[in-house]
Amino acid sequence: MLCLAMLLACVTSGEERVLATKIEEVTVFPSTALVRRSASAPAGGGRLVIAGLPWGMDPSTLRVRCEGAALLGLEARERRLERAPSERVEALRRQARDLKAELAAFADETAIAGLAERHLVGLLAVEEQTRLEGLRSGQIDVEAWRRNLQFLTRELGTRRAEQRELARKSEDTRAKLADVELELGQAASGGGVPVRDVVFELSGESAARFELEYVVAGAGWTPLYDLRAAADARSVELGYRAQVVQQTGEDWSEVSLALSTARPQLGAQGPDPRSSWLSLADGKVLSAAVEEPAGAASLEQLKELGYSNAAGDKAGFLMFDAQVERQGLSVRFRLATRETVQSRSEPSNVLVGKCRLDVTPEYFAAPALDANVWLRGKTRNTSEWAILPGRASVYFGADFIGHAQMDTVQPGEELVLHLGPDPALTLERSKLEDLREGPGVFSSDASRTQRWRVRLKNTGAAAARADGTARVFVREALPRSTDERIAVKLLEPKPAPTSDERWKKEREEQGILTWVLDVPRGGETLLNYGVQVTFPAGMEVLQ
Repeated sequence: MLCLAMLLACVTSGEERVLATKIEEVTVFPSTALVRRSASAPAGGGRLVIAGLPWGMDPSTLRVRCEGAALLGLEARERRLERAPSERVEALRRQARDLKAELAAFADETAIAGLAERHLVGLLAVEEQTRLEGLRSGQIDVEAWRRNLQFLTRELGTRRAEQRELARKSEDTRAKLADVELELGQAASGGGVPVRDVVFELSGESAARFELEYVVAGAGWTPLYDLRAAADARSVELGYRAQVVQQTGEDWSEVSLALSTARPQLGAQGPDPRSSWLSLADGKVLSAAVEEPAGAASLEQLKELGYSNAAGDKAGFLMFDAQVERQGLSVRFRLATRETVQSRSEPSNVLVGKCRLDVTPEYFAAPALDANVWLRGKTRNTSEWAILPGRASVYFGADFIGHAQMDTVQPGEELVLHLGPDPALTLERSKLEDLREGPGVFSSDASRTQRWRVRLKNTGAAAARADGTARVFVREALPRSTDERIAVKLLEPKPAPTSDERWKKEREEQGILTWVLDVPRGGETLLNYGVQVTFPAGMEVLQ
């Protein structure tokens, strides 16, 4: 293999011939891409040109492999196209059509959501009229009225949230359409597009086969995940996708696509220690700070990329469609099928693979902050490959629940999957007492006492036990003081908070108490507790 970069010498004069090339393979890094093109050179050698490469191509990364001829010289030069290539104009037109179709679909969905909202508002009016008539007649089922009101207000809130999300999506799509139409207008009007040509000279009488590689800006990828929980929440299908940004100016059509965690922009050379010097001035010790060079990769940064010391050559995820290649300091996912990724303003999504994770479902609630009971899945990364940071779209069955963030999880480490609120578990937190007392006979301190009741109801939790009981971890944080004259005391908790080792660190370091409550199907469970804050008389406690 002969590797040359920007070799301007040895290029002889003569007629230039333009070669047609094809993109065979693209490796996408987090913020750049490595493109490999192939072509056949005619017999007789001479001066050849690969024309119209993207402006974002880095000339210093040009590499050529040639079979059947000798490479005498290589250079990259700049020029400006009077008009954008016709295939680019057509791609922009297709993009504009697709975005307009998306806007029309959003408009239809918004109209349907608006009709549903008006219907729910009408039902609320009917419910209010029924309540008033019941009050006048003295015959009203308060519990049924409360259930109906909760249902209608919850559904109304859902419909309005849908309309807000549709409005956001429509706004984003209109902005994308404006960008595409602006670029289309510039391309069609002949505003000119900067490009690079690669010129090289071959010697040899026979036909030659060669490959050209270069790194190009305007590309990158980030992980995306789909979490689809089973009906009993005891398993989750994890879909691993990649959001590929492709704004290089050239389309990748039917290419072998690989996604790499390597970050070549950091460079390959790490820092060495630097000496620091101490001096004395006015009684203050001044020391020269040791600077961290830009681009130096820390251990934590490497961990975020998924680098692992785990040994073994096992496959990554259990059902990976992509071939997972370990590159020593990075991981590469080579997709199973050839992909087409157009150069456009919005990113493209590609499927990397799927796997099934067995999970232990758990319910959590923080009544002081939120009235929902949240379902989480406790599991372990059983693959050899790290889960990288990214956003997950969470589904329960066919229903979209919302988004959650996936953090870096090394092979073998435990992780928690956030699966959304369970509407079959309702929570109500009520204040039973708020009492302030001054100094007494036996104390010169004042105090404030608050007593709370938390009521949990289970109308059919998704992740219940065989008998329908749902176990809920209720978590409350006691106030903490920065002044030793302020004392905080937990009063008469019924039941008592758990002393399990699992919660010890949060209990001791953050004052977070955890109750383990079993809520029977069709029934309710109560938690009662009080908090007393004692402080010097004549002072106020700020929170």
